[in-house]
Amino acid sequence: MLDKNRFRYSAAIEALIEKHSDEGNDSMWSVWRDRQVNRNAYGGNYSFVLGRSDDKDSLVYLNFDTPFDGYAAHAPYTLVTGMTGSGKSSFLRNLILDIAITNTPDLAAIKVFDPNGGWAFESLKGLHRLRVESNIETAKSYLDGITKSIEAHEKLFETLGVKTLEECNKVLGLKKRLMRTFVVIDEIAVWLIDDDFKAKLLSALKAISTKGWSTGYHLILATQWPDPRVLPQEVVHYFGNRISLKLPTEEMSEYALGIKGAENLTDLGHMLAVLRGESHPIQCWVPWLSDEDAERMVTAIRVAEDR
Repeated sequence: MLDKNRFRYSAAIEALIEKHSDEGNDSMWSVWRDRQVNRNAYGGNYSFVLGRSDDKDSLVYLNFDTPFDGYAAHAPYTLVTGMTGSGKSSFLRNLILDIAITNTPDLAAIKVFDPNGGWAFESLKGLHRLRVESNIETAKSYLDGITKSIEAHEKLFETLGVKTLEECNKVLGLKKRLMRTFVVIDEIAVWLIDDDFKAKLLSALKAISTKGWSTGYHLILATQWPDPRVLPQEVVHYFGNRISLKLPTEEMSEYALGIKGAENLTDLGHMLAVLRGESHPIQCWVPWLSDEDAERMVTAIRVAEDR
């Protein structure tokens, strides 16, 4: 039974979930039916569903804020890998939707960079808060802006005598609040060929890693080809959360995750996660959601946001 107090919005989203909630544990609808929300004192939820556990009975959460549902608090940056057809794009789409249905636009913004034109995110294009960019110069400018923004946040926090984004927003009030932003960069290896892009990415990663949760930025990088020739170790080492769907070789698994195993994952959507704070790797399954169903959820979110 859907607990109607769990979601940030009410009627439109709840009705859609209830309509599809009997479609089985392989469905993202059943995940939204069963998921709990880890809402903090300021109204935000920053615990998102990775998928179903290996036995498909329970949910696995990626916690960007506090420990939740038996899982630790994880790192603010995440590397996602997986060969073509493994379910990587489905996972990213599910994650974006999960962010959007559990937070109002003033609590979580989403920015997507995709050198392939954004086709993998086509079913999400109606989300008000979502922007998909495909131009490398725009991406470089944005990454440079992250570094400068974090520096500005630090000075503002010092002036206001606060330590976190949420404490800052409590002082500033609703009209001046700073948003927590989830930045998804798909097919990152394509852009890392550009030395200037690489330098700006490393600068942003360094700024986020130094300030952690308080920065308000969370980077999620994805690639189908985790190889040192296209994904440098100096980038990989920043990522405290590493998630992989099926990879072609154990060498790639060791490079992406730090352990073997991703080469042995079985079907579409089978995932292996090494998350900061967890004592062992976690296997789970990415729930299925069709393009049409994703579009239906986007419409429901838009109805809720337009109220």
